[in-house]
Amino acid sequence: MNFGTIAFGQRFEVTPIQMITMVSTIANGGTYIKPRVVKQIINSETGEVTNIEPVTKDRVISEETSKKMLSMMESVVAEGTGKNAQVQGYSIGGKTGTSEDGVNTGKYVTSFIGVAPVSDPEVAILITLYNPTGEGGHQGGGVAAPIASQVLGEVLPYLEIEKEKEEEEERKEVEVPNLVGMTKNEAQKTLEEVGLSIELRKKDENADSENTTENQANIITEQLPKPGIKIKEGTSVIAYY
Repeated sequence: MNFGTIAFGQRFEVTPIQMITMVSTIANGGTYIKPRVVKQIINSETGEVTNIEPVTKDRVISEETSKKMLSMMESVVAEGTGKNAQVQGYSIGGKTGTSEDGVNTGKYVTSFIGVAPVSDPEVAILITLYNPTGEGGHQGGGVAAPIASQVLGEVLPYLEIEKEKEEEEERKEVEVPNLVGMTKNEAQKTLEEVGLSIELRKKDENADSENTTENQANIITEQLPKPGIKIKEGTSVIAYY
């Protein structure tokens, strides 16, 4: 019964350490490295230092596949659902996630997993939110990705990882307006006034067109990110109609 849902990623039972190990393997060129929680032990009385060395295991995917995956992850953050995970000056690769927590519970598990910088990954990150209920909704790109951006924005400079891109003019943050109930033209104009762009998508390609008037077909019914979320100027807001 689960074969159909497994095909699009549901019904898997995966721990956070397994997820971060998976993305680290991709970042390591396809070679699996056993995760370790403790890096070093220092004897407080003698000062003796015991290093817990990393253990390299087998190659589980080819280097070519690893590079393709990193490229796709970079696209997710550059122009896909993970835009809110961007960090100025750095190339970030990642994937957003939104899954149901049980069947018909109305609860969700929202996540963002990624690596940085893509050209030579040194940091892997996993943000998981269990049943977020704030104004940002429950989509990974809307609530988990912005947290990843904040964390990586602090961690990468702290590790003295040099920026890969030339400094761009700092884009200010603007609040996403509520587009639901507006026509497509009204929504586009509203976003342009605050410095945002629109990406229009049909919510249901298979909807019964005979029961939908022309006016209804032009009305925004859902959006991502949700109203009230602050995002960078120039970012696209996905509007469903």
